[in-house]
Amino acid sequence: MACAAGWRPGGAIGFGGWKNATCVVQIPREPAVSTSADSPMDVGPTIARHLVRQRLRALREASELSPATVAELTGWSLSKLNRIESGDVTVQPLEVRALLRFYGVEDKNVVDTLARLSQASRTRQWYSRYRLAGDFQRFVAFEHEAAVINIWQALFVPGMLQTEEYGAATTALSMRLSPGDREVQARLKLRMDRQWAFRERLGQPGAPRIVAVLDESVLHRPLGGPDVLRRQLDHLLTLAEQKDTYSFGVIPLNLAHHSGIGGTFELLQFAGSDHADVLFVETAAGTDSLTTDEEQTGLFKTIFQDLLRYGLTGEDALDMIRARRAALPGA
Repeated sequence: MACAAGWRPGGAIGFGGWKNATCVVQIPREPAVSTSADSPMDVGPTIARHLVRQRLRALREASELSPATVAELTGWSLSKLNRIESGDVTVQPLEVRALLRFYGVEDKNVVDTLARLSQASRTRQWYSRYRLAGDFQRFVAFEHEAAVINIWQALFVPGMLQTEEYGAATTALSMRLSPGDREVQARLKLRMDRQWAFRERLGQPGAPRIVAVLDESVLHRPLGGPDVLRRQLDHLLTLAEQKDTYSFGVIPLNLAHHSGIGGTFELLQFAGSDHADVLFVETAAGTDSLTTDEEQTGLFKTIFQDLLRYGLTGEDALDMIRARRAALPGA
């Protein structure tokens, strides 16, 4: 008996009983990720982990083995299997091969590719030294591997575009602490490291891009004082000279109704078709949320496209930044 198993990001999840543990599962070949030996090295550890957990879950469901049955066969706890399938933990290549035997997968290319992806998912990254947790940890990891970082910000210049002094002022204000506070400095260090990691990728194939849309009020809000804001606007204009890397838009104050009025967000997009978009919404209360749900990411993708359509872009956006910079005291 042959079982057909397909997978896609954000697919529906269901559990079945154990009907035939020895059926052979065939995975449809995805054009963006080949089964060659070099394939896993084309993605970072976060995407690799995501692919492994998606495919393992799809293969288990196709084999019609329940999580409880797999846990019994492997001698694992049910929580370990659930954490593997949710992407909360990595899985060793030998464990992947063992699972695939239970799932009846006999295609050597499929087995080898998933084993190599599992190895790639265990690579330690620069952000591992930070004690990040929850959705924010996942966001930083996904951001580091995104091909396009789309940002809508209505309150301040986004973290990936901030100068250090502007970032210190913004962080201190949001945390109600002084700029020199240890916790403020720790968060600022992470933000600067995120920028450094982004710049490090610019010399590599498939270099990333940032598309940022700001509300006009951001250009007027003197966080840190007029001098700090002026240097921040200068920094934006300098970044804008790298046209293949940075694109800016501005939503004018006189645009009374627009779809971004509901809140700010970041939408991460990835090369190829193997990974769904990632939506991240950060709040001052710390209730960050991250999702790959296709309905949600599709909605916010449309919102972002509307912001670009109805706002100022290109030289029009830069002219507004220049005009605001020139109007600041001491300019």
